[in-house]
This record gives sequence, C-alpha cells and structure tokens, in this order.
Amino acid sequence: MKRSLPIVLLAALLWCGCSGDKTILNEERIFERNVWNRFTPESFSVNVPDAEAYYHINISAAVDTARYRYKEVPLNVILESPNGETRQFSTVVLLEDKGRPRGEMKDGYREASARVRSYFSFNHAGKHTLKVGQQTSQYDLEGIHSISVEIETAKIDYSHLD
Repeated sequence: MKRSLPIVLLAALLWCGCSGDKTILNEERIFERNVWNRFTPESFSVNVPDAEAYYHINISAAVDTARYRYKEVPLNVILESPNGETRQFSTVVLLEDKGRPRGEMKDGYREASARVRSYFSFNHAGKHTLKVGQQTSQYDLEGIHSISVEIETAKIDYSHLD
C-alpha cells in the first residue's frame, strides 16, 4: 500500500494538470462614468491556438440598475481573423426574464451573461480581434459599468451516441 501511494498521487497530479482551465480569453472593459458611446466598440484581442478546436464565446455586462432601466443589453459582435475575414453576430444580455432579475449583484452592479456562440470554430489559428458594440439608438448609453468577454475551449461529448 505504501508503495502505490506515490504512484496514485502522481497520477492524480497529472490528471489535474491536464484538465486545467481552457480559457483563451477572459477580459473586462470598464466604462468611464458608466457611459458607453454607441460609436466606440470595445476591442478584445485573442490568440486562437487551434482552428480545429471548438469554443464557447460568452459576454457579460455589468449595469448600474439605478441608471440603466432596461431589461436587456443588445450587442453587436464583429470577429476579425488574421487573414482579414470578418464575421458578425448579434446577441442580447438579458438582465430580466419574465419579471425576474437575471444574473447577480456584484459590487453594486447587476452582472448577467449571454452565450454568443456555442461550439464555435475559428477558421484560422492566430491573433483574432473581437469588437463588441452596444446596439441601441442612444448615442451615449448610460448605466453600463463594464463588458466582459470569455472564450473557452468546448469539448464535444460523443459518449451519448454509442
């Protein structure tokens, strides 16, 4: 038993190291005076290591509920690849659903997230630019504290197909 304990511990450490965090981007942009100008999208740079892998793209918004009275934050997302190809998506971060608040309060702000794309594949490995803009008719959208983007690798589980 004493001889097998180091082997079991080593195997556990190796397993933990291999199944670590697969996040390739997790960044936040905080807006000065909690105001987001509609003509100023936020730009995020991400280095995509593998064009064959699948990814989840998530966006979070944190709002000052005293100044931002809407039920959602409509967003426009533009993805630019290293070879100049662009793709565009629209998404909505729901702050309220069926009369109930979504997300949670953190540091005085309501923070909610939305999945922009599930099992998304980038056409090319390398440095991509993700531009996120608010998609409202207001020139300055008041009450938006911050916007965050998280991109993580997604593992497709085929075990249920057996």
